[in-house]
Amino acid sequence: MKPNETLPDEHARDITIYPVGLLHDWQHFVHATDRASARRHFRSSLARELRRIKARKWREAKNYFNGYLAEHETLGSRCGTGWTRGRAYRDLARHLHRDPREQP
Repeated sequence: MKPNETLPDEHARDITIYPVGLLHDWQHFVHATDRASARRHFRSSLARELRRIKARKWREAKNYFNGYLAEHETLGSRCGTGWTRGRAYRDLARHLHRDPREQP
């Protein structure tokens, strides 16, 4: 697959892209009407991630920094991640167009 190649239109309609982890918490903090509650939620999320890092739970800590997640409901369990919506979409397209003979 070429770097700028995307998914066919019939698959692109069914893709859901949404923020996760730090980006989700940040958006909740910025757009919440109850600022005190949003601040507490954001601080507790960051504290939880700091505890995970100190406990050396690297996979859990790494997943908090995914940014956006792109999923297709019928094309398998692979998902694309990235700090922008476009990057998550291209990552998903790369996973779906990968040659099955390639190493994961």
